[in-house]
Amino acid sequence: MRKIKVLHLVGGPLTAGAFKGSLILHKSLLKLGIESKILSDRPPSDIKYLPKNDVKNLVFVNKNFFRKILNRLFVIMEKTFNVLFLKTPRSTFTLGLLGFDLTKLDEYNDADLIHIHWLGKGFIKLSSIKKVKKPIVWTMRDMWAFSGGSHYTSDFKEFEKGYISKIIKNYKKGIYSEKIQFIAISNWLKKRAEESNILKNSNLKLIHNNIDLENLNFLDKDKARSFLNISTSKKIVLYGAQNPQSPRKGWNIFFETLGSLDKSKYLILIFGNFWSKESLNQIGIEYKSFGFINDKNLLNAIYSSSDIFVFPSIQEAFGKTWAEAMACGLPVVCFNNTSASDYINHKLNGFVVDNISSEDLKKGIEWMSKKIDEKKNLKHLSKNQVEKFDPKVVAQQYIKIYSEIL
Repeated sequence: MRKIKVLHLVGGPLTAGAFKGSLILHKSLLKLGIESKILSDRPPSDIKYLPKNDVKNLVFVNKNFFRKILNRLFVIMEKTFNVLFLKTPRSTFTLGLLGFDLTKLDEYNDADLIHIHWLGKGFIKLSSIKKVKKPIVWTMRDMWAFSGGSHYTSDFKEFEKGYISKIIKNYKKGIYSEKIQFIAISNWLKKRAEESNILKNSNLKLIHNNIDLENLNFLDKDKARSFLNISTSKKIVLYGAQNPQSPRKGWNIFFETLGSLDKSKYLILIFGNFWSKESLNQIGIEYKSFGFINDKNLLNAIYSSSDIFVFPSIQEAFGKTWAEAMACGLPVVCFNNTSASDYINHKLNGFVVDNISSEDLKKGIEWMSKKIDEKKNLKHLSKNQVEKFDPKVVAQQYIKIYSEIL
């Protein structure tokens, strides 16, 4: 039987969550006999950021000088709109009105099925999706598919209530058709999509996000701490995200919580693009910042050295960090009605905080600390919860959908 040919559309940086998630799926599909290919809008030179075994069937839309100039022009025009009409942050907003016509690309002609993950700024223009004569699977990795341009609506509350947002939403609604199978990567995101005017009548499915379980294992805590040059009798609380100081990630709430914790009992570890250390210095809590992590072994050691992972995000489609932490046996403290809370068994492998407040988050951290002191074995309780995120399991679910719609 002929192999199914799938073309994944993934805009944005090769270090971003959307690309990482789609790459894990792509590699798993290849292992299971699918002829999978990723089309990206990054400069081909950016391939240096990936391990050599991760670049199979990865192609770039801007592979010649003319396309590079055109892509750059699209991006500049997008940024101009953002500057004129939006307040910061602007990086989590995309129009999708400008870009390349998917149906004019050679990669499109060669595919049986189109799998959209992230259209990006100046990558593929949304209007060309209406011209596609092939089945489409759209994995929603944020809220963009059903918003007025925001990847997360909490970043642009006023804009999403406005006239321009309404125009963009109607534009999207006119482009989407029944041939698009929308997939949400978490229960939280599926519920938000079902509540939206754009997708409330669409056939939405849930397939959990995948995480790289091969590189996330139980490591001896003492050895992990020695590797990181950490020696302490304090409880180690870990917090990490690509941009950990984003309000949407709950940084402001977490910061207030740190100010009220007993400084003699806790050491804070942080990873991600943490740009300001002055605030933590002012409250006087001991901490160690690792910056943005690309080394999988180092990340595994950071998780394994810690006692508790705190996930204070307010709006997050999935948020891999909490799942990665659980894969390494860590209990997770998070807020209720978020992407993480559906997967955490309250007071077993974590603590689900009902109210979004620093005081209640503090109570969750302190309760979890006492639970650890009771020497309860939480590792396997946490690890068992992430088996559904195994790349092979997730890939098989996608193959079933590919087969059904072709």
